[in-house]
Amino acid sequence: MITNFSILYIEDDNLTQRIVVSVLERYFSQIYIAKDGLDGLERYDELNPDIVLTDISMPYLNGMDMIKEIKKINPKQRVILFTSYSELDYFQSAIDMGVNKYILKPLDTQKMLLALEDVLKGLIKEGKEAQYRKKLEFVSQHDELTGLLNRGHFFFLLEKLLHQSDRAEKVVAVLALDLNKFKEINDTYGHEAGDLVLKRVAKNLLNATRKGDIVARFGGDEFAIAIGFLKQNNKVLAFLERISNSFEIPLNYVDSDGIKHSIEIACSIGITFHSIDDGFPNLETLLKEADRAMYSAKALNLAYSFFNAKEESTFKIKMKKRHEIKKGISRGEFILYYQPIVEIETREIVSYESLIRWEHPRDGLLLPNDFLHYILDDIEVITALGSWIVEALFRQYSQWLEEGFETKLSINLSYNELLSPEFIDIVKSLLAKYPTVQAKEITFEVSEKVALEEIALGERTLNQLKELGFKVALDNFGTGVSTLATIKCFNIDSIKIDKSFVMGMMDNAENYSIVDASIKLAKAFGHTVVAQGVERKEDFSILLKLGCKQAQGFAIAKPMTALDVITFKEGYSPSKSFK
Repeated sequence: MITNFSILYIEDDNLTQRIVVSVLERYFSQIYIAKDGLDGLERYDELNPDIVLTDISMPYLNGMDMIKEIKKINPKQRVILFTSYSELDYFQSAIDMGVNKYILKPLDTQKMLLALEDVLKGLIKEGKEAQYRKKLEFVSQHDELTGLLNRGHFFFLLEKLLHQSDRAEKVVAVLALDLNKFKEINDTYGHEAGDLVLKRVAKNLLNATRKGDIVARFGGDEFAIAIGFLKQNNKVLAFLERISNSFEIPLNYVDSDGIKHSIEIACSIGITFHSIDDGFPNLETLLKEADRAMYSAKALNLAYSFFNAKEESTFKIKMKKRHEIKKGISRGEFILYYQPIVEIETREIVSYESLIRWEHPRDGLLLPNDFLHYILDDIEVITALGSWIVEALFRQYSQWLEEGFETKLSINLSYNELLSPEFIDIVKSLLAKYPTVQAKEITFEVSEKVALEEIALGERTLNQLKELGFKVALDNFGTGVSTLATIKCFNIDSIKIDKSFVMGMMDNAENYSIVDASIKLAKAFGHTVVAQGVERKEDFSILLKLGCKQAQGFAIAKPMTALDVITFKEGYSPSKSFK
């Protein structure tokens, strides 16, 4: 059994040397020979063998002295003595120096083989243990999927890098990186594709950075990078460019059905810096700064953003508000208000739009503009609030129906709901929970800008709502860049002209033209047109003349609670002029 272990044999007698080597060849592919102790020490330093086999009595440097020097270099070195010295003192000295085996001359081949086998077994066991320890160490320090460093080891190495860069009076850049729409990739293509995306990202980041830089995956689609020894802050721009370029090539993925997909990968990056002038930082604080800059990049739809200490207070306010909103949902602090929509010609109420309000325990009644901007980039909170709104509407519709009040209702659809694969399932479960809800009496309104941002995914969700029987309206029309083609791709029932144009059409020729063109465009597709923001009774005649059939605004009524809707309905008379 020839092993990959190496052995250094030191013997001054040529005949003995040849005989022993013929035995060693049974076990070792690498056999090195030295003729005396001095030569043996030089060859040991050069070759670093696994086992040393040596005689004691040799010129220049005897075996015992040579072993002492070798043990100074490597105390764990495996050593076998092959000698004619049988005195007890030599045995004791050999034991004290850590010699593994003591074989007496003349050569007994069987004894030599047994001694070699025993030492080799020890080496093999030690090698396996070392390999296992190395594997455990790697697992404890690295992300299993990508092979990048994990969070704990990132911080361990970051601390070292900060000290080293401080001593060199250089800058360290810390980057927090998060993938854009990774959840959608997982939901659309499956977790196998998601894992391949994460591996590609890891490879991209390693290729875009230097050997001494620190690249880690913290879990999910969160990555972190530390780049040290920068002369100036702006030197990080070259790394950002390399990272950006590495994402230009999409991932080609073949699913289980053999269908090929091209998956675009994009990310948002937040950057913060440390220099020796800042004093030694708290590592978690440094990463939080990079995280906050990354969230700013996401919110502003930028590839990257730098941490700004002046924005710190704004960020804290945002986090506080998000927490308040989450608590507000669980405490039932939110309520739906309803604003009527009428047929302009007959003045009959045709439906009510539901509008979210927050009955804040400290600040009173808050409108959407007062709080929604705090959570628009927080998928968890905006989705929770959106689900609450849909259920509240279904519950109110069922209650009114039970009380004999039949009406059509509309509800706004957020960006995250439009893109969420779970949204349709949520709607289906709520339809099952409230079986009296008639889907054909409910209209989901989606902002034109939101719909145009994600046409393919938006079209899919809107079509699924239509399949369930719901109506769909394109809200805030005129604020986006819709074309005939994009309007046609959305299977909508109505268009709601943005109130900014309706409110200004009497005084601004451009607004008037936009209202006129919007109505003509909608009519060309056979869509119902609703004018929002009607605040003067003079607006009705103009809108009717332009061909607009329905209107909504303060000239009819302000948004009101569900209880006030009943009072309003009972006191409303179509024959009266709008006030």
